[in-house]
Amino acid sequence: MLLLSSWSLVASAEAAPGRWSAASRLLTSRDFQPATTLFDGRVLVSGGFSFAGIQATAELYDPLRRHWESTFPMAHARFAHTSTLLRNGRVLVSGGANLDDGYVAPAEQFDPATSTWLPAGSMLRARANHTASLLRDGRVLVAGGLARHHTELRSVEIYDPKDDSWSHVASMHDARFHHTATTLLDGRVLVVGGDRGDDDFVRTAEIYNPESNRWKRVPSMRFKRGNQTATLLRDGRVLVAGGGGPNAGFTRSAEIYDPETNHWHIVGPMRSQRAFHVATLLPGGQVLVAGGFEDNRTLRGAELYNPATRRWHNTGALRRGRGHASIALTTKGALIAGGALVNGRIIASAELYVPG
Repeated sequence: MLLLSSWSLVASAEAAPGRWSAASRLLTSRDFQPATTLFDGRVLVSGGFSFAGIQATAELYDPLRRHWESTFPMAHARFAHTSTLLRNGRVLVSGGANLDDGYVAPAEQFDPATSTWLPAGSMLRARANHTASLLRDGRVLVAGGLARHHTELRSVEIYDPKDDSWSHVASMHDARFHHTATTLLDGRVLVVGGDRGDDDFVRTAEIYNPESNRWKRVPSMRFKRGNQTATLLRDGRVLVAGGGGPNAGFTRSAEIYDPETNHWHIVGPMRSQRAFHVATLLPGGQVLVAGGFEDNRTLRGAELYNPATRRWHNTGALRRGRGHASIALTTKGALIAGGALVNGRIIASAELYVPG
C-alpha cells in the first residue's frame, strides 16, 4: 500500500497555511483526465482533452524524482472517463468520449509491472461523465453518465476483474451525470447530485447496497448541485462541497452526510464559490479543496476543511489557477496536474501541496 509517512501531518485545530511548489510539467497538456496513485507511489494520468486531439496517451509521475515519463498509450482515446485502482494493483479505465466513436464502451487495464494496457471487456452501455466506485469484494460499480445523443443515464453496471466481465445491476432512481459517488465504510455507495442536462442540477441522493443489489433513496441535500466534490472523512461521514455551472450559478455551500443518522448537516460555506474543482483527504484528516471555476474566473484559491472545528481556512494559493484538473496523493504531497482556464486554454503544469 502507499505510505504517506513522509508528510508533515496536519494535526492542529487551526491549520497553518500550506505551500505549493512546482512539479515538472505533464508531457502533454490535458484536462478532464483522471489521476490514480499506484501501490508503488507513482501516479498514472491517462487520456484527456487536448488541443492536439483527444488523447490515448498516458504518463507516470515519480514523486521521488518529481518527473513525468511517458508510458504505452491506451487502445482508445478518451476524456471524461474514470480510473480505478483494483485490488491487484492494476488500474481499470472505463468509458469516456472521443471524436471518432462518440462515447466509448471498451475498457482497459493498466499493468504497472509491465507498463502495458490490457483489454478489460466492454461496458454494456458506452458512457462518459459517470462514476466508478471500488466495492469491498474488488468489483467496480459504474453509475450514470452521458450516453449517445446526450442521454442522461440511470443505468448501472458492475465490472468483475476475475473474468473481465460486465453485468447489469439495478438502475438508480434518478438519471444523472457530473454527480459524485462515494464508497462508505460499510461498503455501500452514496451517489449525490448531478446534472440532468443544461445545468438542471438535482438535490437527490441514493445509496446502493451491493449485497441486496438495491438502491435506496436517502434524504436530499439542502442545495442542488452538480460538478461538486465528495470526500469521505475519517469518521465515515461524507463532505460535499461546491458545485454549479455557467447557467445555474456557482455555490460556496457545503454539507455533510452522516450514514449513521441518515441526515445531512450544513457546515460553514467555503471562502469561494467553485465548481469543477478538486478535493482530497489529507493524512492529517483535513480536506483540501483547490482550483475550479467561478463565473468567468479560473480560481487559484485553495482552502482546508477541518472536521474537528467544522470550519474552512484559507491555505496557500495555487501557482496557477485551473479547473477540470486531476489530484492524487503522493509520498511528497498532493499532486494537482493539468486542467483548463476559463478562456479554454489547456495547460500542462503540475504542482505539489504540502500542509504547513
